[in-house]
Amino acid sequence: MGRRTLLPATALAACLVGVLAARSARAELHVVVPPGNAVLGSTPVTLIGTGAVSNLEVSLNGKRVEGAKQSGKAFTVSVPLVPGENTVLVKSGDESQKIVYTYAPKDQPASVFRYHPPVAEGDCKSCHPQGVGRTFPVSEAKLCNNCHDPKTGGKRLHGPLGTGQCSTCHDPHGSGNPKFLVMNVRALCVQCHAQTNSKTHIEKSGNKRCPECHDPHSSDKQYLLR
Repeated sequence: MGRRTLLPATALAACLVGVLAARSARAELHVVVPPGNAVLGSTPVTLIGTGAVSNLEVSLNGKRVEGAKQSGKAFTVSVPLVPGENTVLVKSGDESQKIVYTYAPKDQPASVFRYHPPVAEGDCKSCHPQGVGRTFPVSEAKLCNNCHDPKTGGKRLHGPLGTGQCSTCHDPHGSGNPKFLVMNVRALCVQCHAQTNSKTHIEKSGNKRCPECHDPHSSDKQYLLR
């Protein structure tokens, strides 16, 4: 097998820096999952967040929710939703975050939020062996490959995979998108692939989904074609 290259190198590297910087620029108190406006198909829902410093308070539709647990600045809390729209307010110190969820026990849409299996099973240590909120002891890719088959079989690697940053595209906690993507596939792709001819390329393709022609992980072909 020939030497593997990252495609395209400089452009995707710059994009990754921008994506990660945007995430770190969020307010310190942040509910990681489920994201705001998520549709849930079951209750109670476990909120996972970071940035809690003191006096963590959680309320649901104006009523206080007890039982929040903290590990450093990370926190979890089980919230019993009611059918329809729910407003959750999280406060810690001088910061607060308001989130709206929809609980739809019936007629669930395809975009219903699903937890990554380790999260659903409460197995935080499988990904955070040093404690919740701690940095990974190995690269994300090596950690993910403990459960998932490596996607590095091609000579050319997609930039995020080549740098070991699986979470650029996949949410390790949960998502309402297929494959636990952080957003719908086309919106995700054009975050980095936003060249002036991208729109024309998509239109000429007959509005196909990008992965129909391009492998999102690796390929032996140019442009990661399948």
